[in-house]
Amino acid sequence: MSQLPEPQVPEPPLAHSYDSMRVDEQTAQSTAGVEQRERVVTDGAGLQHRERTVQDVGAEYRLKLDKVGQLIWLVFGVVEVAIGVRVLLKLIGANPDNDLARFVYNFAALFLAPFFGLIGSPSAGGMILEVPSLIAMLLYGLLGWAIVRVVLPLFARPTTSSTSTYDRHRS
Repeated sequence: MSQLPEPQVPEPPLAHSYDSMRVDEQTAQSTAGVEQRERVVTDGAGLQHRERTVQDVGAEYRLKLDKVGQLIWLVFGVVEVAIGVRVLLKLIGANPDNDLARFVYNFAALFLAPFFGLIGSPSAGGMILEVPSLIAMLLYGLLGWAIVRVVLPLFARPTTSSTSTYDRHRS
C-alpha cells in the first residue's frame, strides 16, 4: 500500500526592515515540485512592489535529461560513423594492413560482432559489401532513436515557470 507524500507547509514569511522600507518574503513548495516565492517591498510612502515567481523544479531535471539524450546521440553517432567508414573502406578494397584501416576495422568490429554471420557479404575483386554492417547501422540507429525518443521521455517531468510583478501605490 503506497502513501501519498505529505504536502509541504509554506515557510513563515520573513520580514526585514531597512529604515522606512519593509521587505516580506515567503516560499512554498508543492508536492508536484512547483516552488512559489513571493517578495513584497513596501516603502515609507506606501509604494508597494510585489514580485511572485513560480518555478517548476522539473525544468532543471528536464535540462539534465536533454543532456543525457545528447550524450546518447553522440555515442550512437560515433558508432554509426565507425561502421560507415568500415563499410566504405571494405567497399573500395582498402589495404587491411594499413594502420588507419586496421584501427577502423577493429574498433567497428566491437559493435559488429553480433551481426557477423547473419547473412553473406557479396565481394568482387577485393571489394566487399558488408551487408551485416549495413543492417547493424540501421539497428543501432533505431536503438538510439528508441532510447532518446521513447525511453527518456518516460522520466521527464512537466515544466512551468512564470514571474508576475505588481507595483501599487497607496494614497
